[in-house]
Amino acid sequence: MVRTSAFPRGEYWTGLISALEDSLRLHRHQPGVLAGLEEYLHRRTGGMIGSLLRLIRGAAIQSVLDGTEKITRAALDSIGVDIASETADTGRRRPGALRGDT
Repeated sequence: MVRTSAFPRGEYWTGLISALEDSLRLHRHQPGVLAGLEEYLHRRTGGMIGSLLRLIRGAAIQSVLDGTEKITRAALDSIGVDIASETADTGRRRPGALRGDT
């Protein structure tokens, strides 16, 4: 097992997001949308690569299933990430964190 730490916001974080976005094969996704959400994505994931990958993958799968074929902020809001990421910056759960909770 290799322990990793969070990516700080900055050039490498934005580059990682851009590389992930470039790999998307969604027919209606607009290039640059995810890079424009780099601050939001960092806050949602706590800068953890695995959490970022899970969030983007989940939104991409959902976009294929619902036929939109694009990732938006609203789509990302609907996808939960791991609990550590969801509570990283405020200690509170965000919308979509644990589906089924009331």
